[in-house]
Amino acid sequence: MAQSIPLPLRIDRESGVPYQHQIADQLERFIFAGLLKPGDRLPSLVELADSLAVSKNTVLGAFDKLSEVGFIQGLRGRGFFVSADGRALTAVPPVSPPASAQPALAPDWLQQGSGVHIDPPAAPVRHDFKVGRPSADAFPYRLWSRLSSELLRYAPGRQSMTEYVPACGLWGLRMHIADYLGVAKAIRVEPEQVIVVAGIQEALSLLAGRFLGADSVALAETPCYSGFYNLPELHHAKIRSVGVDGDGLRTDDLPLLAAAPGSRAPLVYVTPAHQYPLGYTLSLARRRALLDWAERNGAYVVEDDYDGDFRYEEAPLPSLMALGGGNVIHLGTFSKVLGPGLRLGYMVCPPDLVEEMARRKALLNNACPSLDQAVMARFFEDNNYARHLHGLRRRYREQRDCLVAGLRRLFGADCRISGEQAGMHLALHLPAWLPSARDVARTAMRCGVRVYTLSESASTVEAGSDLDDKVLLFGYAALPSASIEDALGRLALAVDQLR
Repeated sequence: MAQSIPLPLRIDRESGVPYQHQIADQLERFIFAGLLKPGDRLPSLVELADSLAVSKNTVLGAFDKLSEVGFIQGLRGRGFFVSADGRALTAVPPVSPPASAQPALAPDWLQQGSGVHIDPPAAPVRHDFKVGRPSADAFPYRLWSRLSSELLRYAPGRQSMTEYVPACGLWGLRMHIADYLGVAKAIRVEPEQVIVVAGIQEALSLLAGRFLGADSVALAETPCYSGFYNLPELHHAKIRSVGVDGDGLRTDDLPLLAAAPGSRAPLVYVTPAHQYPLGYTLSLARRRALLDWAERNGAYVVEDDYDGDFRYEEAPLPSLMALGGGNVIHLGTFSKVLGPGLRLGYMVCPPDLVEEMARRKALLNNACPSLDQAVMARFFEDNNYARHLHGLRRRYREQRDCLVAGLRRLFGADCRISGEQAGMHLALHLPAWLPSARDVARTAMRCGVRVYTLSESASTVEAGSDLDDKVLLFGYAALPSASIEDALGRLALAVDQLR
């Protein structure tokens, strides 16, 4: 059996960095420096655990991290070895690979789709600033598991799994959502107006089927969430872009729409709480101006409350629906508070739309899974949802502060950030002396950090705009502060290479 290589590993017990991160980082440096070569056997879990005075699970966690990015591989019954291409993974290739090496690109509309399907990185990623990803560590799995078990333990819970659920969702969950919106968003609605959906995208698709057609027009912010921006084309409708600035949607640029007799009502899509992707907040004056415009033009406003549960400095502004817009459709999701894998969200409709949207939901998939809805309803009880959300705000604010401080240290007077007051991501507007955002993202990737251009983040940018070349998005919710600090150090190396 191959002998393991003795390694000068050490643990800094005062640094605050998790031990498994320290072990993984040191082993990665040894591979990069050539102290560990392809095929070398690593010390066993017991050897390392004893020498470092840590648990075997801690060492195993470090090995798992390196295995995930391809630096090492485990062989059953033999131990862990440096991968055959371990050192090649750490090499820094040229910023722009030759054209012959470029992969074939999917059509633009597919690349800019929902943001769920993203091409795998060409280099190992130590820290991923993926936008819209909540912290997996923060998921209340013990409580969620207990509530699920309790519901299945008793006959009514088991019986509900064999029956169809009302298309609009379980009544108990709809009541809790209506109550929550009244307390947290000042939106006074009846539970009958709430339709439970499989996330924002399903709600947008349902609305597209109702409002978009060959005789219709939709308006959207630019840049915009591509999950909405691409819908009008699929329904043969026209799409018009309206720009944004520091106060959100530029309402002075909204067009006067002369609807033809019998045509469908116009639809305008906005993300007022935390504009996606640049993070601006729609000002109170513009919220009122938008509602006035919608009333004059007979339009419906789709209010996507993107990241609306996370605000760190000032109290949130009233939502469009709370301001009295009778033609506002309010969309919310549990994807940011719990996780997108849950596939639960809600659509709050004006009374005149409820019946038709309920029919459309029934024809699409009848209802969302009953057990998940029931557990979510129970999760609202005993103030669990509010308590969980409060903890997330504290955690994400700390991580946001760490990221903002690090970016300001790195870029100094040239640091321009938008969207940091709220949400789970921010936008960095690159200084003129750096090359394109795509080049910066590629170089950062080679240093083990993944950041995102707008087009890589389910965003659609108007033709001729330079935003995609000069803006990078950083989602910070899934990364603890220690990881953010390490990522910023690696990002500094990437920036130095591009100066």
